[in-house]
Order: sequence, then structure tokens, then C-alpha cells
Amino acid sequence: MRRIPTFVMVAALGGIASVASSQSAPATVAADAPRLAVPPAPGETDAPAFEYGDKRPGQSQRLARGWEGAPALIPHATKGLTPITAKRNACAGCHGRAGATTGPPPAPASHFADTSAAAAGARPQLAGTRWNCTACHVPQTNAPALR
Repeated sequence: MRRIPTFVMVAALGGIASVASSQSAPATVAADAPRLAVPPAPGETDAPAFEYGDKRPGQSQRLARGWEGAPALIPHATKGLTPITAKRNACAGCHGRAGATTGPPPAPASHFADTSAAAAGARPQLAGTRWNCTACHVPQTNAPALR
């Protein structure tokens, strides 16, 4: 292994030090500049109040998606349906019907394609990588819009 000459190391460190010292001071932020909201600490009372829906499946209005391609919101109560595991998935009982045209909306075709398998393709049931529904889908709330 070659050893780096001392004068090369000293020159390199000197160059780094001169660049670091020539950096200007950080700009100050104006007092009226927009800032990110900081969530309240546990126990604080100024947190906005909201409630999850408590209606049974099929009884509530579905909200529009936040943007194109966003996961759908869960429009009904999830009490008793969670936790979701690979062996117990209450969502699949209603939404795990590929290509269904009546009843609850089925999961999209992408949820039935197992992209992790060597022989990827459509399956009659949810793909093994799509069992954790609440990783993407969250319950609707009456929370105020973020600004």
C-alpha cells in the first residue's frame, strides 16, 4: 500500500480549511416567512380535534383522492378489522375480488399482480406483497385541511 506524502496531506487539509472559512454566514429567515407546523407535544390541548368515521361499510360517502394515483381513503370504521396480518385480512373479504363489478369496490388490478415472484402476473387473490392494506390506506377523518 502506498503512503501519501505528508506535504500532500497538509496541502489538501489547507485547501479544505480555506474553502470552509470562505463560506458566508447563513442567511437569516424573515420573521413572517412560512414555517412548517410543529405537532403539539402529548397532552397539549391546542391540537386540532378530529374524529374517524364510525359508519359501517357502505354507509358513508367516499372522499375524493388527494391527487391522481393517491391511495383511496377508507370511508368506514376500521374497529374490529385491524390489525391486519398476512393470515388475517378483513379487507380482502370484501375488496379482494378481482374484477368485481358489484358490491364494494375491488382492489385495483395492480394489487393482484405479484411483482416479487419469478413468474409475475395476475392472480385470483391479493398478491402476497399487498396484504398490509393500512400501509397505504388510512381512514377518512373530519380533520381540517392543512395549510
